[in-house]
Amino acid sequence: MSEFEQRGDNMIKIKIIFVLSLLFFLLNGFAQKPTQTIRGKVSDSDTEMALAGATIEILKTEPTIGSVTDEYGHFRIENIEVGRYEIKASYLGYETLIVTEISVESGKETVLELSLQQTESLITEVIVKGERTSSKAINPVSTYALTLEQTLRFPATFYDPARLTMTFSGVANDNDQANGISIRGNSPNNMTWQLEGVEIVNPNHTNNAGTFNDRSTQNGGGVIILSTQLLSTSYFLKSTFPSKYGNSLSGVMDMRLRQGNSEKYEFTAQAGLIGLDVAAEGPFSKKSEASFLANYRYSTLGILSAMGVELGDEAIAFQDFSFNISVPTEKAGRFTFFGIGGMSENVFKAKRDSSLWEFEKDRYDITFDSKMGALGATHTLPVGSSAVWKTTFAYSALENNRVGNRLDDDLVLENLENDNFNEQKMAFSTIYNQKLNKNNRLDIGFNLTQQDYELFTKLERNEQTLKGVGGGALIQPFVNHENSFGDFLMVNLGFRFQYFTFNKSKSFEPRASLSFSFPKKQNLSLAYGLHSKLQLPQLYFAQIEGGNSNTSLGFTKGHNVVLAYEKAFGKSFNLNGEVYYQSLFDVPIVDDKNSSFSALNLLEGFVSDTLINNGTGENYGLEVSLSKNFTGDYFLLANGTFYQAKYVGGDGIQRDTRYNGNYIFNLTGGKEFYWDKNKKNKILGVNAHMTYRGGFRETPIDIDASKIAGT
Repeated sequence: MSEFEQRGDNMIKIKIIFVLSLLFFLLNGFAQKPTQTIRGKVSDSDTEMALAGATIEILKTEPTIGSVTDEYGHFRIENIEVGRYEIKASYLGYETLIVTEISVESGKETVLELSLQQTESLITEVIVKGERTSSKAINPVSTYALTLEQTLRFPATFYDPARLTMTFSGVANDNDQANGISIRGNSPNNMTWQLEGVEIVNPNHTNNAGTFNDRSTQNGGGVIILSTQLLSTSYFLKSTFPSKYGNSLSGVMDMRLRQGNSEKYEFTAQAGLIGLDVAAEGPFSKKSEASFLANYRYSTLGILSAMGVELGDEAIAFQDFSFNISVPTEKAGRFTFFGIGGMSENVFKAKRDSSLWEFEKDRYDITFDSKMGALGATHTLPVGSSAVWKTTFAYSALENNRVGNRLDDDLVLENLENDNFNEQKMAFSTIYNQKLNKNNRLDIGFNLTQQDYELFTKLERNEQTLKGVGGGALIQPFVNHENSFGDFLMVNLGFRFQYFTFNKSKSFEPRASLSFSFPKKQNLSLAYGLHSKLQLPQLYFAQIEGGNSNTSLGFTKGHNVVLAYEKAFGKSFNLNGEVYYQSLFDVPIVDDKNSSFSALNLLEGFVSDTLINNGTGENYGLEVSLSKNFTGDYFLLANGTFYQAKYVGGDGIQRDTRYNGNYIFNLTGGKEFYWDKNKKNKILGVNAHMTYRGGFRETPIDIDASKIAGT
């Protein structure tokens, strides 16, 4: 045999060995069922004290798999096959918690924070979605827990918790291009964003998205400046929220950040329609529980635009970075340090063919860029065995710039519009929570938010300008007392005071709720609250002919009443119905019997009239919702809303508000299909969301006058 023949035989043998080894590796890999660890902490929902000796069980497993928490409240269950599970946490003297929709993945540990509520009953059981406590512990009515698992699974959310809320009853999207939330007929401007318990500036990219004239909004945008990789279970509250929350008429988006893995390093990368997303987390040291979590994201549209791909008339790009650092100590409590920041830009190019112009915007070249950032820290300190004291500080800032160049009839560009908007908020919050006994809890808190603005808008054609620099401190002390009469009745009584140093306006706001529990898993709740909100900065700083000013405008206020009924069926279905009424007053209007203007209809833009707090409005409706947790390989959420939203301007005539759509129907559902026997490794998920709702209102455009004016 020649040397070449021998070498050829050796190569064939090597190839055969390589192929057989590869097949063995692949077959062995498929035969090995991927597993992961479930671990976490169990604590008292009121004091955040660790519960040692709590029992943790993974339901519907044979044999039963479980664990018991150690002296620090920690538990660990290893070698759990990947899949979806329900976990039961129980502790003597506390209600049993069953957490559904727990997803175990091969590349990432499942770390849970489970909070139990103290109770007198030995058989009380609560079923929730997510890793924390029930939304009932936040507020008995109109409150939703937003879990990471829901945000990832629900369709058409773009991994955005704001868009997730649009699957709920009473909530409508003000425009498909943006995540502006119209709650029960209110403008998106009437809600408030919070991060880790304090108010921040608008945390959204391209906050001019979906507006008529491409100007920025106060509370919406294309997508949130925060990846789902950082979000823990957050809360969305409508209308009658407790005294802990303020400066809002319609709702609060209360975002919480999760802690990084304190035991091992993990890296995650994902790509989608929104963008490329990479995250890293892990411990700082094996000697402590301190951990970090960081994420960077760059928009897919920005990448495609940079590659020269045409994406219609508008080019959009954004990027953001966020982090959360957790440092627990043995005696000084837990410290966290967090931050988010993002930049975005969209450029609109007008067609150079005037026959294609349909709206005013169509003849403009518009460049809009935005920058937003927030830095903050929290300190959580247990006080004895029955109290906890939490303090939060955050600084957030926002800058928007817009340039509008208009094409004249000869297709020559002329710079007509320039907008600059700067906003800063320094927010401080401290809350002392004392459990007086198993039936009584007292919350005392203080919020201080320094708000500063710098605005400039120029419209040469109409000679209208918006210009102003100023701000003030919003001071908000509050108190809330919760009293449970066994497991039958829970009473919440609270009070909040708001004072704005900018113009010395104030608001006294009582809050109260009653929640009755009946046999067969039924609950009846009644809640009332007086709420108020500051005006938009463009109203305060409007440039008015004659030198008049709107800086003296006070809060817009509203009485809110909600009656809610809830019934659970088995361990999966839940039926909920709510009737609500909101009476708005002190709404800014024009003091003119011929004017129909009301600030309730304002989204973006500005005014050029003197305003007074004499307007009114009312919103009322019925919401019915049927939901099923993700059990039996499928989930379901169906709801319907019938509502009215009215206002009265200076002319004294009651009209539909801009956001009165009259009805909303949502149907969201999904199912997972398996094609292996253990129903764990190979899954195909199909999810769908459908919405049918009434349209919003518009003021008709005078076509003939517009043609003459050329605008």
